[in-house]
Amino acid sequence: MRLLRHLPVVLALGLFAFGSSSCLVAQSPDLPDNAPIATIGAGSTIAINVDILLPANQGTLYFQNGAVSTWEQIDKKAPSCRLTAVESPVVRRLVPGRKLVITGTLQNNASVNFYGDVLQFEEDATVSKLECSPGHKGAMSIAELKQVFGGMFSLIQAPAVVGE
Repeated sequence: MRLLRHLPVVLALGLFAFGSSSCLVAQSPDLPDNAPIATIGAGSTIAINVDILLPANQGTLYFQNGAVSTWEQIDKKAPSCRLTAVESPVVRRLVPGRKLVITGTLQNNASVNFYGDVLQFEEDATVSKLECSPGHKGAMSIAELKQVFGGMFSLIQAPAVVGE
């Protein structure tokens, strides 16, 4: 009988502990597709879905509509990105399953630079940044980034952490 007398107190403490811990760490849903890529949080990743060869030295690869392209072939009025590799004297590969961790973002803000919206990978030994252009005035959206990626890459957004 004594145990039953303390049961409501134990339940109340348990509910309080559970309720307060859920306020400290909250997962938010992914950002909407119309959000600018500059709002993608650090810790989010770009997953590699296909083999990609990176040229030697400080090579740059251009992407549009899920395919590797060249600067000359890019439709400048449609979304595209360029991936900049860290300087190396050898050709390297990005293999399926590899994840590039986003460490920061920059937004164009009316720059004269065509590729002004940037996802940074400062801690990666192979790739330094992914620079993107929406092909129109304004910031590149997550939907436009997904259009550029096609099946080659996937964006995996990190959950938001609240209260730290």
